[in-house]
Amino acid sequence: MKSITEINIRFSDIDMAGHVHNSKYLCYFELGRIDFLSKIAGKEWNWKQNGIVLAKNELDYLSPIYLTDKVYVVTKCDQIGNKSFILSYEIHKSTKEKDILCSIGKSTLVCINYENNTTVPVYEQWKEYLAESIEAR
Repeated sequence: MKSITEINIRFSDIDMAGHVHNSKYLCYFELGRIDFLSKIAGKEWNWKQNGIVLAKNELDYLSPIYLTDKVYVVTKCDQIGNKSFILSYEIHKSTKEKDILCSIGKSTLVCINYENNTTVPVYEQWKEYLAESIEAR
């Protein structure tokens, strides 16, 4: 299982060279991550009690993105650990001829109980969905 999230490029995302600034790619990953995790957790999840912290980001830039490009991010799970999991991202832009892969990346996310400020095992309610994402490759 994966999440596909459309991205609306804003004028403020563009740098002096006329393409999306490198820092915005992490924001696009974040939008994909929110979409993916919303499907796991649903509306009733108590994020203040059972949350996540971002431990690591990796990002490779492959092709520039411009203001008028139609862009989407594909988010899926790559690995499930004891207290953490890794999400991967692909940012694509759609053209008339084909979709172009613009960047790839990964995030390591650690499960945490904010009330106790302690790490906790990956939430049982999430494991099946995360595992489906890995199997769907």
